[in-house]
Amino acid sequence: MRQRRKTIIGIVLAVFFLTGCGGEFSGFSRERTASGGAVSGEAVSGGAVKPVGKDRSENYSYCNEKNLYYTEDDTGTLVEHDRQSGKERRLPVKGITAICYVDEDWVYYGVFSSDGGQGEKQIWRAPVRKENQWKLDETAAELMLEINHKNSWCCSILCNGSYIVWTEPEDGRNTLKLYNIRKKQYEDGLSSFYLGVEGVFGESVIITCDSGLVEKKLGSDTINLIRGDEERSRIIYTASDVLNNELFWMEWQGNEKNDALWRYRLEDGKKEKLFDLAQIRQLLKGWGALEDCECETSEGHEIHLDNLFIRGDHLYAQFWILGGHDVPECRNMIVISKKRDGSSEWEWEKEINEYLHNPEADQKLFEKITESGYECESIYRSRGSVVMMAGDICLMYLEHTGEKKNQFASYDFQTGTFKWLTKQDWQWWLPYYVSGRGLNTYVDSVHVPNNFEME
Repeated sequence: MRQRRKTIIGIVLAVFFLTGCGGEFSGFSRERTASGGAVSGEAVSGGAVKPVGKDRSENYSYCNEKNLYYTEDDTGTLVEHDRQSGKERRLPVKGITAICYVDEDWVYYGVFSSDGGQGEKQIWRAPVRKENQWKLDETAAELMLEINHKNSWCCSILCNGSYIVWTEPEDGRNTLKLYNIRKKQYEDGLSSFYLGVEGVFGESVIITCDSGLVEKKLGSDTINLIRGDEERSRIIYTASDVLNNELFWMEWQGNEKNDALWRYRLEDGKKEKLFDLAQIRQLLKGWGALEDCECETSEGHEIHLDNLFIRGDHLYAQFWILGGHDVPECRNMIVISKKRDGSSEWEWEKEINEYLHNPEADQKLFEKITESGYECESIYRSRGSVVMMAGDICLMYLEHTGEKKNQFASYDFQTGTFKWLTKQDWQWWLPYYVSGRGLNTYVDSVHVPNNFEME
């Protein structure tokens, strides 16, 4: 029997429709939504699959105080999941592709409409009837926006309950399109030969364009230059913390391979460098993280920022370490952390790194098929990677040697407990974390020793 699974945003939609839409705009934002009241949450924690008692709305995306909303693959179904009872209402919606945004008054969702060779991306919203036990009234859904599919095939459409934001090609250039949901009208955007949306905050949209890395205030003509054109061309990684109005980016520094992580605070326009790779290399050497392999020198290791995680008052940086260019290569994944307010230095995440560590007995030579599709002889000193943080939970994707498969696992910071997650544990709620992109186990498997997904 063909198993039904829930939509994991990002595997398909990252290319076709609504990339990043919904989960990026999480958290309490009552004054920022079209209805004036919203609780869309931060993320779903591992212990909150079926919450009972204490309100955990701060731990969710795509939800209001009563329900969590998601879509299902290939069924054209929008599901309303009661967070307390676990009961679900299944609502057929023709062409539905993704949840965009949820607050206590509305559920925004995307629909792809096709007529022959033409297609349109549509944003709809349906009201939540609080007087009827918070049930979604799909019969009162209204069309918010239509975008011609041919003219915007590769664009990302972002929604935060106040604005719908995307880019569109026009006369050989790209235009930033801004639609004010409250006023139901377009506002002036920007036009640039190169233009990409990095994130939408409550009051601002961050873009990269010909001028550089730019903050445009929504509802006004104010534009702040964060990085000029030369620096913009060196940006290799970005991450947004919408809840705390902060933007992070990794900047290539040239031939020295000394890339640096920067932070921009939208409230006061302050920029600061959080680290560069030369500093990280010295820290790793001090912790002995570059010395326990057969590579000739610690300077021979390549160090890359794999991901940045935000949990409460802490930042977590995950690094992918490649040992030299000899064959076989050693590969390792480690995590470090520090307090966001700068009151602490970067520290070794002992518990997480212990779970990521591949026991020496299992560090055999693998002929690994990499993400780029070629075979590489490698020795993996790690058995996987952290894929996201949520509340008090660290979620990992690891090789489970006992079961001979790759599997999701969780570590609880409060209790110090680790457990392997079953499909029933993670299948419906993992796609709705704060990132809004979900998980792609095929890509994540690059960081685990075996190619179980490809067998």
